[in-house]
Amino acid sequence: MSVVIIGGGPAGLMAAETILQAGIPVDLYDAMPSVGRKFLLAGRGGLNLTHAEPESAFGQRYTGREAEVAPWLANWG
Repeated sequence: MSVVIIGGGPAGLMAAETILQAGIPVDLYDAMPSVGRKFLLAGRGGLNLTHAEPESAFGQRYTGREAEVAPWLANWG
């Protein structure tokens, strides 16, 4: 048995990873020549949540919305 996933966006990649961890082969297809393109675009736009920097500096990336974003970050942990 194997699984075919159509769409190499965030949901398709997550589904593929979960299925592979269960030991089931996966074929992943996407219309674009490479998968995960939305992750790359998000990273360029300041939405990369993997920044290794102090929380205060990270919050400053949301110019004009720092006060709104600060509680989200604090609750996230």
